[in-house]
Amino acid sequence: MTIKIYIHPEFKDTFWTQLSLKATNAEITRKRYTAEYLDAESVTDIDFDKVYEGDEKRLLLYIGHSVGGTPEDLKVLADHGVHVILLNYESSVLSGSCSKVLLNYRDGMQKTISYLTANRHDRIALFGINPNSSTDMLKDSYFVEYLRERGGNPTRDIYYNYGSISGCFARFAENCHDYNAVICSNDVVALALIQNLKEIGVRVPEDMYVTACGGSSMLSSVASTTITSVFADQYELGRQAVLTYAYLYKNPCDVALSVKVEAKLTVRASTNYDPDPGRDLVTTLSKQVPNVDFYDDPVIQKIFSVEALLLNSDDLDRGILDGILVGETYPSIAERLFTSENVISYRIKRMCKITGTAKKSELVALLAPYLK
Repeated sequence: MTIKIYIHPEFKDTFWTQLSLKATNAEITRKRYTAEYLDAESVTDIDFDKVYEGDEKRLLLYIGHSVGGTPEDLKVLADHGVHVILLNYESSVLSGSCSKVLLNYRDGMQKTISYLTANRHDRIALFGINPNSSTDMLKDSYFVEYLRERGGNPTRDIYYNYGSISGCFARFAENCHDYNAVICSNDVVALALIQNLKEIGVRVPEDMYVTACGGSSMLSSVASTTITSVFADQYELGRQAVLTYAYLYKNPCDVALSVKVEAKLTVRASTNYDPDPGRDLVTTLSKQVPNVDFYDDPVIQKIFSVEALLLNSDDLDRGILDGILVGETYPSIAERLFTSENVISYRIKRMCKITGTAKKSELVALLAPYLK
């Protein structure tokens, strides 16, 4: 199997892209697949009829998360019948021809806020949010919800980076003494913030806790003031992207998947973490889970089969399903639905093919736990 990959030019040289590609290529090699990179300045420059042969399923792993540019690319790809697997991109306007593999940023924000408030640092600002980053806007959305629940003011407590981190800090410095904690959009922004705070006499962590939601765990751990951060496991993101591509390639139906990778919170010096053998904060706040292949779970595979059947069923199919699940005979179903027994038989054979079952009794056994 060949996995086709397109990287938006704006993101080709970013650190997170390189990590994701390294992981993606490692999984492709391990599975003995082949990677094909579509090298084009824009998706409009791609000749999709040459890229995809005949009846080949049109799948594409898309790397890039520009709020402005990515939706335009997705529209072009959808117009050419391409099902896109987005790596770490989320949007409220995604079409049904998109699947996504992304870090659970909402979970990451929740873990960070819970940690800060548990340590009595509940006057929190969100700093350095890039309005053109889909992942930053996920953090922004969750923080707005948090502020509204507490009667806070999103206009005052969220500081956007409009292309100048210095300008962002200048706005923050006017109000910084109103806060005792900051969540930064990523660890690079957190490092810049810590340095700027030092220059105006604000100490981290004594006067201000600083955290980051996203970035490089390595960078967070080697800074002079190590940073408490939620980081994206880029290797797991890349691995799950390959697994998702393979699943969709083998699935005869066009289903959209959404896979979220756990957000991991690591507590460090920027929030006054002092390692104490009697209190393991990292283990408590960031429970580790086994490295499990989600798609190899037989229960999950069954549910996906049922979902695929429902997505490809019309009103007649659903009427037939209602009948066979309660033991109704073919003549009775045909009379109720104003069709013939031959049509009923043909439709059930088609359902068996979609779900990978051999006969009607197996189909009923598969569906009954979920539809009866």
